[in-house]
Amino acid sequence: MGKHFMKRLQHWSIAALGGVMLTGSALSWAAEDDADASAGAETLAYEASYVLTRRGSERGDASRILEQLDDGKWRYYTVTSASLLFLSDHRENETIFRMQDGRVVPESFDYSRSGTGSDRALNVRFDRENERIVDASGNQVDIEWDADLLDPNAVLHQLQLDVAGDDDSWMYSLVDEKGNQRDYEFARVKTETLNLPYGEIEAIRVDRVRESDRRQTYFWFAPELNYTMVRMQQIKEGKEQAQIELTSLQFE
Repeated sequence: MGKHFMKRLQHWSIAALGGVMLTGSALSWAAEDDADASAGAETLAYEASYVLTRRGSERGDASRILEQLDDGKWRYYTVTSASLLFLSDHRENETIFRMQDGRVVPESFDYSRSGTGSDRALNVRFDRENERIVDASGNQVDIEWDADLLDPNAVLHQLQLDVAGDDDSWMYSLVDEKGNQRDYEFARVKTETLNLPYGEIEAIRVDRVRESDRRQTYFWFAPELNYTMVRMQQIKEGKEQAQIELTSLQFE
């Protein structure tokens, strides 16, 4: 049983968790560069914490930090740790990006996974001048260049901005944790009232659209918290594999 659970953990990506953080302090609005973000949502520096559960039992925690750097760029750092008996899974993601016309423009993406099983890592840079993706050694990654390419970390911040708009579905092309190019599609489903460790809050549910219904991933974004992601749930073959819920959030 432990082996099967660990296999599921290894397929569960912290990058899919989106971004979020707060505990009721005053908002500090971002620089003027980001005033062009989607109506109703801004790129704000924040720190968010989550509890990670599996079928009602606490199995770990997750956190997200979005901060603006001195050069005006943004650093988006996410981490999750899960454990079950002697099994463990720790993942970290870091994206450095710019905001341009309401769009996330990644410059680098670093991913690492450690714990039970094989450790993994990916470091890529978005070489926009030469229109290519390169690895940590400067070698070109075999991915067709697309100026709108995202990564699994950045895509959730872009989704957070876009959910605040009028569209009901979104398609993004990205470089995944294995260095492959993939398309992620999401759809707005409904608005619900959630009872979270953070408190009761109204949130918009967004589903990851897949060709097969064998796996489902759901996200909830709270308009009153700048459309921060407050819950993520992953279902496989009708059974919950993992869920994270917001416990604290603070805008810087």
